[in-house]
Amino acid sequence: MDDRWGNGPPKAEPLDCLVYLSNRVGEESGLVQPGGGNSSIKLRATNTLGFEEEILAVKGSGTDLRTIDAGGFTRLSMDRLRHLRGRGAMGDEEMMEFMAACMLHPHRDPLPSVETPLHSVLPHRVIIHTHDLVTMSLTNIRDEEAAKLVHEIFAGDLTYVPYARSGFPLAKALLDLEPDLPAGLQGLVLAHHGMVVWAEDAAQCYRRLLSLVRRAEDYLATREPDESVFGTVISPALPPAERAVAAAWIMPVIRKALGGTDKVILHHDHSPWVMDILSRADFPGLARKGVATPEHILRAGRLPVILDLDAAGDPQALVVATEEQLAEARRDYLAYHHRHAAPDQEPLEDWAKVVLIPGVGMVTAFKDKRSAQVAARCYRAVMATLAGAETLGGFNFLPEEEVFFFEHWPLERRKVEEAVARERKNFLLPRHIVLVLGGASGIGEAAAHRFAEEGAHVAVADLDGERAAQVAAAIHERFPGRATGFTTDCRREEAIADAVQQTVLEYGGLDTLFYTPGLAPRFAPLSRITRDDIQSQLDVHYIGALLAVRHAAAVMTRQGLGGSVICSVSKAALAPGREAAAYGGSKAGLQHALRTAALELGPEGIRVNSINADQVETPLFLEFAGARAAARGITLEQQLAGYRDRNALGVSLIPARAVADLAVLLASELFRFTTGDIITIDGGLPDAFPR
Repeated sequence: MDDRWGNGPPKAEPLDCLVYLSNRVGEESGLVQPGGGNSSIKLRATNTLGFEEEILAVKGSGTDLRTIDAGGFTRLSMDRLRHLRGRGAMGDEEMMEFMAACMLHPHRDPLPSVETPLHSVLPHRVIIHTHDLVTMSLTNIRDEEAAKLVHEIFAGDLTYVPYARSGFPLAKALLDLEPDLPAGLQGLVLAHHGMVVWAEDAAQCYRRLLSLVRRAEDYLATREPDESVFGTVISPALPPAERAVAAAWIMPVIRKALGGTDKVILHHDHSPWVMDILSRADFPGLARKGVATPEHILRAGRLPVILDLDAAGDPQALVVATEEQLAEARRDYLAYHHRHAAPDQEPLEDWAKVVLIPGVGMVTAFKDKRSAQVAARCYRAVMATLAGAETLGGFNFLPEEEVFFFEHWPLERRKVEEAVARERKNFLLPRHIVLVLGGASGIGEAAAHRFAEEGAHVAVADLDGERAAQVAAAIHERFPGRATGFTTDCRREEAIADAVQQTVLEYGGLDTLFYTPGLAPRFAPLSRITRDDIQSQLDVHYIGALLAVRHAAAVMTRQGLGGSVICSVSKAALAPGREAAAYGGSKAGLQHALRTAALELGPEGIRVNSINADQVETPLFLEFAGARAAARGITLEQQLAGYRDRNALGVSLIPARAVADLAVLLASELFRFTTGDIITIDGGLPDAFPR
């Protein structure tokens, strides 16, 4: 583990030094879990009344050590916090109210970390609390063995603290231990909960932490066996192409099983390290013993679901086996829930967050892609902890009833419920997965942005793959993790199938297909039309669209959550235009096919609708209008004026975003009873009125 301190922070103010310490620790994945760990400093500062007093600046709830700045710390009065020392007991709600009363800037600062009581009862100036991998290995064994190891490794520099719940219970446990703590102590090792290190300044605290962690790492290295603690390889990883196919069949089934009322987004981790562990005979038995810290229960679930599948076998049989084993895992969870639940406690919808599939990889589920990736990182830490603890005498986690408490911990469940409520209030498509074919420009590009703005994860596919990637990158800038872009040629079925598969592998399933590819017509009267003219239009507007519907619907059906198919058709499907038989015919054929699809897919809860637009301001339409103008010997402006004159509202060059808005509505629950419909957005063309 490298020393990242360098020359220290640009400014030497105490709080700036704490920020620098926090960031250096947070960027080292071996020291903290995602979003975990906390830090604090005690200093003199002027309060809102103008008086100087001692304050505690502690990491705020919901912040990340890696990215925290001065505004992420909560300032509290030490004079008020010292009243904790006289308390015999304190519930979580009472503790949070007490800490709120201690805040100096309750309307500016974030809520204090639940570990604030720990930082307040320790007298030391600078404190860092990590969830480092080596300490988790040391403390996920039996208490007596852990205490002995801590004494052997740290020789009195650290002392072992048996397990206590986060918050006031942990602070109270330290107060009870205080008379027996040896002089010269540099920190604590907390059972199942990491390491606490203190010092007089941030630089000393950082280097002390590194030194202590390295001592533990060096000791652990002496205990590493020659062979994997997880046993011999019995389920080797499938070759990459076969693995991707198997995952694409399995992931939509997992998404349904783990989603409940609110959908989930999946992440597939098939890194060599993970695949090796999953391949080994003894890993499943160890994995069923638990995770590494209480925080992992919240971020990665209490236990993984482990599927025993013939991943290289028949895909349909693979789907059935996945469904059956997930249903069995759910029954096991419900039995566990009933063993511990109070009469009014409902089973959790997010009952599992990690699914392990030997040969295929680890699939994690959460509310968005980044959170699913965090769950994967957390479970990788669990894997490392399992390996380390096994070398030290055997992995041992918390009792089942304590795990149940953390799953239902009101302080954390409230955060989850509030986040879900915000999603439902603010977004039309929270946790949706959308594939936009033809998403690099025009209507498709506008729609990709609008879908993301309404909470969706978006796959942007286009013949211009470079531009599709740029659109996805622009969305990612605004909504990290919620867009991916790649090349797709909708004239080739294998490319369409691959686009659907890439979407599933990236996010776990598919809720909406928006098909927008278009090909400008070559105007020709029937007397001069060629087979190539007809075929080129059919390939993109009819055959490509219908094959995209087919492949998307297959995923939606397997997923079992319904879905929405939206195709950008054209007013030409209803209103004929001279010398455009190939173009209009391909659009009219698609229109009829979509109505047929609506009939066939309705029983699966899949809605199929079309948007019939005209004169939308896109590169394709401007090319089309320019060609029309040239054929008539007039200017583009005159051609556009003619378009204005023929519609009821007298408009031309309709913004692409207006069509995108309509696509979002059609994909949403607001249109859940609408299928087989044609919605026009053309200013009101009488010839194109559907009815």
